[in-house]
Amino acid sequence: MMHTIVMPDLGQTTAEGKILKWLKNPGERVSKGDHLLEVETDKVTMEVESYLSGYLRQVLAAEGQMVSAMAPIALVSDTREEPLERPEQRAPGSMAAAEPVAAAPRTIAPSPSGLAVAPAARTLAKELGIDLALVPGTGPGGLITRKDVEGFAPARATSKPMAAMAALVTRSMQTIPHFYLTADVDVSAAERWREQWNTSHPDLRATLNDVFARAASQALHDIPRLNVSYGEGKYEPNPEADILLVVALESGLALVPVADPGRQSWEECLRSMHGVLERAKQGRVAEAKIAPLLAVSNLGMFRVKEFSAIIPPSCTAALAVGAARDVPVVRHGEVQVGRVATLTLSADHRVVDGITAANFMEKIQEHLNKL
Repeated sequence: MMHTIVMPDLGQTTAEGKILKWLKNPGERVSKGDHLLEVETDKVTMEVESYLSGYLRQVLAAEGQMVSAMAPIALVSDTREEPLERPEQRAPGSMAAAEPVAAAPRTIAPSPSGLAVAPAARTLAKELGIDLALVPGTGPGGLITRKDVEGFAPARATSKPMAAMAALVTRSMQTIPHFYLTADVDVSAAERWREQWNTSHPDLRATLNDVFARAASQALHDIPRLNVSYGEGKYEPNPEADILLVVALESGLALVPVADPGRQSWEECLRSMHGVLERAKQGRVAEAKIAPLLAVSNLGMFRVKEFSAIIPPSCTAALAVGAARDVPVVRHGEVQVGRVATLTLSADHRVVDGITAANFMEKIQEHLNKL
């Protein structure tokens, strides 16, 4: 039986690859897992494995040729003697030969050993900690593609939170050009307000993290240029100043969306944030109906003075909040004890410039001072 080898899915953002070199010659025996050819994309050069066993009978794409993902690139037969279908239509390097062969390709059932896996699928599965033997392949000959792994991942997400977070931050650092701004903010007014509020509202207490999250949302309304998403070359503003809280759970970090706390009263804001945080701790985070563009991460409760947060792939910026602490400050010509916290904003340079980010940090201080 004759089978078609296709160019594998090389990655989520890679639509085609350049064939650098064929590592097998027509007529040679090929085993599943053998390196068949070298392919170059705009990101990497890799050796592509054969996901079929048999004999390489004909090459359909020449060295130096650009080939789209999932396009036919070679013919493999079960035996050396099988005749080629319509050989006159199949010249090496001719994309006209990218028609399927007359005989239907054999279906290969995935098994724990000798899996047929596209390189991008293997990489993603490793990042997410997914056993490829459990993933059904929908590609030619049972090939497991990246889409197969992505479709399988949500069902495993709750049991693999650490792996999912590892994949998320890796993708973020690889795809988002981060830049950072750090500033000390005066939290004296915020701490006085919090003490007064908690005294009068013992059943609805506020934390400094609540204060920073609300101030950040208010600052987003003041600086809408920061509240813009970027994807596929397009910019899209978000009219709501939603916030993504980075929360530490027993199973690892979780990203919890909060709907526009800057436009809510303090009662509404605190009930909303406390509610979503409690549900997150119970593992009951529902699918988000909002898409926050700013993440807020606070390590102040661990006495961390300063740190930089990684921007989640869905966001434009991340605000890292350090511990409030006593520092000497000069007021009216005298040295006094002041209360400050260090904030660091990580921002996507494709969307935000330094002036916009600096204005946002200033607005946070203004809203803290108004408390």
